[in-house]
Amino acid sequence: MSFDDSVINYAQADSRLFDELTSVVDALVRETGIDPGQILVVGAGCRDIMHSALGHPFTLRGTSDTDLGIAVADWTMTKSIERSFPRTGHTGIRYIIEGMPVDIMPFGEIEDPAGISTPEPRGSEIVVFGFNDVYQNAGRLLLPTGTQIRIPSVPGYAALKLRSWIDRSPSGEDKDAKDLAIVTFWYRESQSILNRLYGTAQGIEVLESVGLDVPLAAAQLLGADAASQLSPAGRADLIARWVETPQELLARHFTLPPGASGDFGPERRQEIVAHLSLGIANSGS
Repeated sequence: MSFDDSVINYAQADSRLFDELTSVVDALVRETGIDPGQILVVGAGCRDIMHSALGHPFTLRGTSDTDLGIAVADWTMTKSIERSFPRTGHTGIRYIIEGMPVDIMPFGEIEDPAGISTPEPRGSEIVVFGFNDVYQNAGRLLLPTGTQIRIPSVPGYAALKLRSWIDRSPSGEDKDAKDLAIVTFWYRESQSILNRLYGTAQGIEVLESVGLDVPLAAAQLLGADAASQLSPAGRADLIARWVETPQELLARHFTLPPGASGDFGPERRQEIVAHLSLGIANSGS
């Protein structure tokens, strides 16, 4: 049992959050013939849609990019994208689509080794760790034009963010810590998580182990659920990398935006991060 994605009402999400995503997806389908079901929305666009669909009114940090994963069996589709849209920037995976910068990350059968993709225009590796696992567990997102793409589950989104923090925090990027704090907030505010904590054997065991401290218990469930979205090999890889990642640094940046209730001071954040990490570690047992 994981996060109950049936409580996410995408129909209630702010319609403005779909404007750029819909334009980009429709252009990709029109110009390349890609099956929309191959498209997985990730990044801040995914986060913002989930946040709104869960009914949380406060605003999250902004971004100007759209991030998409595409599940592919070979490089044919990426070559079609390369012919159809101009590249921008220096990453080799960013294109201008409908006037907007879009990062497109191919994953799937082209990964070699697993979790690594090497798009020809880029000429170097990109990490797509967990994308295929998260895609397999993803839900369907109906866009206003009737096109249907894929969107991660809540713990699936968290799994991608855990690896992003591992990879990007050494270079000083802190946005993934803030995104992980948001997912932890979703968990502790979710009625489905409360039902699980008070109504299942696993939840009761976790809740009692933390002295009925719901935020700590929710964080621990999140860590376990996120890691469990991955294949056994992926989960083992995440656990091994996570224990090498400084928890103090994550706790320092593990903050919620203005408007969110229950943001905590440094010591409380350290406790929450410790229990998130405990959930990750215990998922391998």
